[in-house]
Amino acid sequence: MYLVEMAPKFLLALVILLIYVKLSGKSQIAPMSQLDQVGSMVIGALVGGALLSPSVSAVDAACLVIIWGGLLVLIRYIKSKNSKLRDAIDGKPIQLVKSGHLISANFLKANLPVRDFETLVNVQGICSFNQLKEVWYELNGSLTIIKKGDKDIAVLLIEESAISQGNLEQLHKNEAWLTAQIKEQGYNDISEIFCAEWFDNKLFIYPNDGVVVQAPKQEKQEKQEKQEKQEKQEKQENLTEKSTDKPVKKTTTKKTVKPKTTKKAQPTE
Repeated sequence: MYLVEMAPKFLLALVILLIYVKLSGKSQIAPMSQLDQVGSMVIGALVGGALLSPSVSAVDAACLVIIWGGLLVLIRYIKSKNSKLRDAIDGKPIQLVKSGHLISANFLKANLPVRDFETLVNVQGICSFNQLKEVWYELNGSLTIIKKGDKDIAVLLIEESAISQGNLEQLHKNEAWLTAQIKEQGYNDISEIFCAEWFDNKLFIYPNDGVVVQAPKQEKQEKQEKQEKQEKQEKQENLTEKSTDKPVKKTTTKKTVKPKTTKKAQPTE
């Protein structure tokens, strides 16, 4: 009888969990932040408590899971639209190494002992701290490492059609500069862009589906300059052709005619 009574709860909880995982994405399976981890644990506790408690009906258990799951999905949606709120809830990556220098204060902030840091670094095939150039401690506990001699990693300036203010400040840039860069590449608004990254002193833009990109201004200017150069060359060629087609005037040299002298006839004796 107990198993028969619990069967509807199991089925209903399984359906709700499948729907929640489908809506929230794969980050609940591989959490990317502390909120994802805590949210998954609370949902597991709600489902487990409802299944093991005979006094809780299947409808009550389903309502609890739906409310909690709906709140998590709503927070996730708000975070995707507002970078400041996302940083406030999830936090920011902590830079542990900058220009080859270990920042001891940030180790305390991240609550990461140096021995654990050494283990994480060695796992990635790095033997000494002296090989490190830049290191960030990510929200999920992993390390992003740039070794000496490597190029800097790309920085996301636009995420899901929203400007990342923190990364923009990190590059010492502002929104006016970013909008100018976007318009130079043929985009009218940030809403047309899914994401954009700054890498190797260049802005790489990845538009949303269905966005038609206009010809960038640089290409238009280059085309205009080429046309102007061609027109100038044609004008010069025409001028040279006209100068060669003109008849050359012959210079006639006037001969100086000497006056004829008439000899007088001498009288005969």
